[in-house]
Amino acid sequence: MVKANSGAENIRVVIRCRDILPYEAERGDKALVRLDLATNQVVVQHPIGDADVFAFDAVYNNSFTQRDIFLQEVQPLADAVLQGYNATVFAYGQSGSGKTHTMTGKLSQRNMWGMMPQVVDYLFSEIKKLTSSTKTFKVKVSYVELYNGKSRDLLSSKQVNLEIKQNTSKNFYVKGAEMPEVTSFEDAIKWFNAGTERRQTASTDLNDTSSRSHSLFTVQIEHFDFENDPSSPIVMTSKINVVDLAGSEKLSKTNATGETAKEGCNINLSLSALATVIDTIVKGAKHIPYRGSPLTMLLKDSLGGNAKTVMFANVGPSDKNLSETISTLRFALRAKQIENKPIKNMDPKDARIQDLMEQIEDLKKRLGNVDLNVEDSLRQRIEELEVENSDLRGGSEKNSIELEERNRFLLAQIEEKEKEVVERQHEIRKEMERRELVESNLSNESSRLRDLRLANVNFLKRVCTDEQLEQIRMHMSPDKAAKKKSDEWDVKEIGFYLHGFAEQYEQWRKVTYTQEDMEKYARRAMAELERQTQRQLNDAAHAKEDLQRQRDEEAARRTAEQGATSQLKVDLNALREENVKLREKIERDQEKIKVKLAKAKDEIKALQDQVESAKSKVTEKEREVKRLRLMLEEQGGASIVSAAGGPRRSLSVPGQDPTEWGNGGERAAIMRELEAARHAKSVLENRIKETNVSLRRFGICIADPQSLEGAEATTANEVQAFVLAATEEEPVDGDVVAQLQQQLRTKQRLAELMHQHQMRLNDMICKYELLKTGHVTAYSAATGSAAAGAVSAGVAQGIPADMNGIGGIDEATANQVRELLQRKEDQMEAMRLEKDQACDKLVKKLNKSERKLRELESMLEEERTQFTEEKAEMTKEVAELQSYNQQLALELENARSQLEFVKAEMASAVRAKESEVDYYKTQVEEANQRLDDIRNTAAEFEEQRKSYQRLQEQVARTEDALAIKNEELESNRQMVQWSNRQLEKEKQKNDELEQALQDKQLELRQQEQNFHAEMADRLNALAASNNRRLAENAAQCEERINEERMKEKALQKKIKNAKTTASKAAQRYDEMILENEALLSKLEELKVTSMKMYLERQESQREQDYRPGNTIRSRGL
Repeated sequence: MVKANSGAENIRVVIRCRDILPYEAERGDKALVRLDLATNQVVVQHPIGDADVFAFDAVYNNSFTQRDIFLQEVQPLADAVLQGYNATVFAYGQSGSGKTHTMTGKLSQRNMWGMMPQVVDYLFSEIKKLTSSTKTFKVKVSYVELYNGKSRDLLSSKQVNLEIKQNTSKNFYVKGAEMPEVTSFEDAIKWFNAGTERRQTASTDLNDTSSRSHSLFTVQIEHFDFENDPSSPIVMTSKINVVDLAGSEKLSKTNATGETAKEGCNINLSLSALATVIDTIVKGAKHIPYRGSPLTMLLKDSLGGNAKTVMFANVGPSDKNLSETISTLRFALRAKQIENKPIKNMDPKDARIQDLMEQIEDLKKRLGNVDLNVEDSLRQRIEELEVENSDLRGGSEKNSIELEERNRFLLAQIEEKEKEVVERQHEIRKEMERRELVESNLSNESSRLRDLRLANVNFLKRVCTDEQLEQIRMHMSPDKAAKKKSDEWDVKEIGFYLHGFAEQYEQWRKVTYTQEDMEKYARRAMAELERQTQRQLNDAAHAKEDLQRQRDEEAARRTAEQGATSQLKVDLNALREENVKLREKIERDQEKIKVKLAKAKDEIKALQDQVESAKSKVTEKEREVKRLRLMLEEQGGASIVSAAGGPRRSLSVPGQDPTEWGNGGERAAIMRELEAARHAKSVLENRIKETNVSLRRFGICIADPQSLEGAEATTANEVQAFVLAATEEEPVDGDVVAQLQQQLRTKQRLAELMHQHQMRLNDMICKYELLKTGHVTAYSAATGSAAAGAVSAGVAQGIPADMNGIGGIDEATANQVRELLQRKEDQMEAMRLEKDQACDKLVKKLNKSERKLRELESMLEEERTQFTEEKAEMTKEVAELQSYNQQLALELENARSQLEFVKAEMASAVRAKESEVDYYKTQVEEANQRLDDIRNTAAEFEEQRKSYQRLQEQVARTEDALAIKNEELESNRQMVQWSNRQLEKEKQKNDELEQALQDKQLELRQQEQNFHAEMADRLNALAASNNRRLAENAAQCEERINEERMKEKALQKKIKNAKTTASKAAQRYDEMILENEALLSKLEELKVTSMKMYLERQESQREQDYRPGNTIRSRGL
């Protein structure tokens, strides 16, 4: 989008005149151009007459340096470019007038720099000053040459002709031209020198290194402003064009030949098109022919467009170049009347944002000048504008995408319409050429008739004097005698003059005609007839050659079209084969993906089976543990009963009193160790709580285990639950994983410390019982580490020292129980390890299958997008090929019909030429016959002359001679009558030719009208058919797109179902894990309950043992 400036401004036209060159001074040239620097006028003196005065914006002579001209004329344009406007500087003039010196100068000398290097240097210096943390710039350059009507990129090593296209702003650009980014003045000059080496130059009489092409060097600047929004900067793009036009002069002054002459013709054509565009703009016409040449297309925005423009008109003072100087000044004077409307280039959203910001600032400034009632409405308006501003910034990406798609669609339509227009113009050009050929034939016929009439008139003027013509005119009718000028004579008057001349000639021949005169006249007439005949034969041969050349061109064009059609068919077949291969590849990839998905499902099913088997094993082990516990409880109860009913063993240690089982120091040490163990246990519990606080955010915690086996199992289950949660939920970063690993290691360390403390506690309990009772009780040996916590709790509660009423069991039974418990503990450990390994394998397999599923989904998505893109491209290419084939078919059909029409016309022309040649042959034969008659007449005249001499010699036979003379007179009268008849025939033929010419003209007019009507009908029908075809293609494309969308939706639905199935399986697995954990927790609760019941039973038994009756009975014993 662009932001309009305040008003329009005219192109600034500057005149620069050089001094007389040394070679001009040597040949004596005079300076006729004078500059009036005060009034900015150019005065051109003429050798004869008054001087011409031209007024311009500024005039400069050689007293001004390159730097002075840049500061006055070009630097304001460079400042405007930095503000976001487009600008153009171009030089126009004759070869050798100083255009290249003005634009480029000498790059090796800074004081001789032209406008281009000074512009680039100034822009980089200003950009360096303006660059800040919120403003950045990007500079790009391009260098294009217009040579022989074609555009080429001078910055590219491959010198190929490029097309000129039109963008959405209706401006033209060279498609495919490179535009490298430059970061310094030296970088830009390096690219300029590389392009200048590829530019076309040649030596002429006016300049040793004359530019034979137009060059356009462009500097583009992109301005990024991050001040208002750092994430979405305001972008402004502007450019300045430095154009060096080729010289405008006559070819006769350059003495160019060959390729140089052809270049000069193309240069004059492009400059003529430029002059036509300027004249059209000045006259205010609605349609401006910018498409007349590549030069006018690229200068569209500079001539009546949106750019600031400065034109340098370079002239020379020499009188030898006076006409070229006047032409250049008049051209500049017309260009001075052109008005441009400079506008600032901005991004559409940025321009709207800038306008809103300006409105906001304006409203803020005006708030101080309004009353309080208006303040609220203004504040509400400001809020609305700010909301609109934010909406514009938020929807910029969507709008830009829609605009780009719309632009691509419109550009494609424009290109198609341009191709159609070019084709129609080509057809119209052919018809115009055919019409010109017919008109040329008609003009040739008319000129031939005119030549014949002029030949007759010249013959009469040559053989008759003015007095004789006056005498003949006296015998004419009054209306015909009034035409005294020979140019006004018609065919009848010429016939009358010829008849009068024949009569006078007959009279004169009777007196002075000799044989020599007759032969001379006959030879002259014969030569004239032969020349006419030869000229007519040459014309017929040329016409035949033109016809043959047209036939050859038509055959060559037909052959080229057939070759192009065959190549298109080959390309279409190749594209179809490639499309088939792509479809096969996509089908194979889909089969592979299906196989991979089936494998993944099988793996998930196998993992689920493994989980089920692991659960069954755990259930079996739990049952075995229950049976073992029941068996131990039964054995323990039986041993207690047997101990109570049978004889008791003495619990006293030999040589020691049971009441005095240890001294005070040993007992205090044991109590301190028990206190330390209790403190270590409390510390361990606190650390477990702290670890639970840190691990609770991961969904796990460390339970308070009652035994080492329970702690290890709980740890394994919690780790497994954490791994499953981590694989199914969002990913955990590296720091969190490291922290979790550290906490897990801490947990293991705590479990080991707990195990050590429990072992020490067990040893101290055994030592305590041994010191107290003299042996280890059965329940402490049987329960092992599981009862250690309870015993330690009992010790901590202060069990009395005289508790020695518990019965014991034998050592062999205790050892068997210990071995049995050890085996069960080993089995539980092995089962736990196996369960951990199985869980680890399951987790790894689940993670692997999840990764495979993600990879397969990503591959499927990539292949789907690739297939969609390739299919869209293939659909587009096939549509383009179909439309192109249809266009080719239509063109071929039109070409065939036109060829048939041309063949018919050429056949009719050939028949007409053949009939004309036959007619001329008959004329030649008649002329030969007349020549023979004249010769016979000459022979007769010779005989008559001899007879007349004989009559003079023989006076006596005068009467006979008079009779012969009368006969001769009679024959002469007959000849005159024959001549009159011949003249009448010639008149009739001339009348018939004139009538045929008029009929031919009427027929041509009718054919032209019919042709125009037919062409209009064809164009309308072709436009309608193209519109229908486009609509059908659009409908087909829409149907295909809908089908692809339905397929894509079905595939997405299948993927979604697979995902839901996988998520359900994972959820079921989690539920099973939770059920397992619930079972384990119930098992732990049962353990605790059974332990409490066992302790309560032991406590009740002890209470019974320590009752008073039992004590007395025991003392009595």
